[in-house]
Amino acid sequence: MHLWSDAMLHTLASDAAASPVQVEWLTMATTVVVFLLFFGVAAVMVWPKILAGLDERDQKIRGEIERAEAARAEAAEALLHQKEALRAARIESTALIAKARSDAEETARDMRLRAESELLSLRDQAHREIDSARESAIKDINSHAAEISTAIAGKILEREITADDQRDLVNRTLQEFAQSTAG
Repeated sequence: MHLWSDAMLHTLASDAAASPVQVEWLTMATTVVVFLLFFGVAAVMVWPKILAGLDERDQKIRGEIERAEAARAEAAEALLHQKEALRAARIESTALIAKARSDAEETARDMRLRAESELLSLRDQAHREIDSARESAIKDINSHAAEISTAIAGKILEREITADDQRDLVNRTLQEFAQSTAG
């Protein structure tokens, strides 16, 4: 049982073959009215909400772009300030190191000059003390030699002495001299 009979199919095929441009005006008018109603409702109710959402999103994106640009500019400025501060710190540290090195060299030079001066002063003082001790020793020797000579002459004058007496006299006098310098 075919619902579609061959005759019906044939009628449909002949109608379609008869006019390819044949339009059904009622269907078309209904479609246009429905489209216009949908378009009117969409234009009044849907499109404003969609456009408002798109505008809001656009403003949000523009705001984020502006904030990002401001942050980038601020970061670039901060980086520039950091570079300047670092350059100034390097210059200052170089100057401090140079000053410290100069001060150290000057201090070393002053200490070397003072040490040389003190050394010369100590050497001069030692020479003076040595000369003074030498002069004192020479005076002591001359004094003792005079005493010995006087003692020998006194003993010679007391009597006439032989060569053996003279040797004994010189030995005794030298012993007395050695005891007097030792004591």
